[in-house]
Amino acid sequence: MSLPHALLGLLNYRPATGYELKKTFKESIYFFWNATLPQIYRTLKQMEKKGWLTSVIEHQEGKPNRKVYKLTDKGLKEFRRWLEEPPEVPQPRNPLMLKLFFGNQMDKEHLTNHLQKMREYHTNLLKKYEKEAKPIIQHYASTTGASNDARYWALTLEFGRMHARMIIDQCDKLLKTFPKEKPQGPTKRG
Repeated sequence: MSLPHALLGLLNYRPATGYELKKTFKESIYFFWNATLPQIYRTLKQMEKKGWLTSVIEHQEGKPNRKVYKLTDKGLKEFRRWLEEPPEVPQPRNPLMLKLFFGNQMDKEHLTNHLQKMREYHTNLLKKYEKEAKPIIQHYASTTGASNDARYWALTLEFGRMHARMIIDQCDKLLKTFPKEKPQGPTKRG
């Protein structure tokens, strides 16, 4: 997945500013794709040069002007082309798993702290999904007129819930396995 295609997908629902797109990221797809505001603005500029978007400046009383981006026919065609492509195989990168791999060479207290923080993060994320996500889906379905899309948004939410639960369960299992011992360090070769 690429940031331009995520932005095309969001702009397919309705025109938006870069700031509104960042807010939409945070309220919808952030658990599997995220971007910073500078990345979003930089990408919007590149997409406009490709003809995938147009923008208009909206003047506001007592506030800074807004630059609102809108999907073009060329942008919609690119978005649909991308949707039909097979997805890329994700390249896993998990710093905690890397530390766990070398866990015998570190103090178990540090490893335990890492696991507890990961567990806490995903516990809070799961609570957020369960408390806030459904109303957000309903809000976007009604404001964008995309009520049929809400079903698919709920499917990604369920994937996020399952993923968070899996991490919590795995952290619990791992936390039970570590005896209180000092690191042994690498095996010496002779």
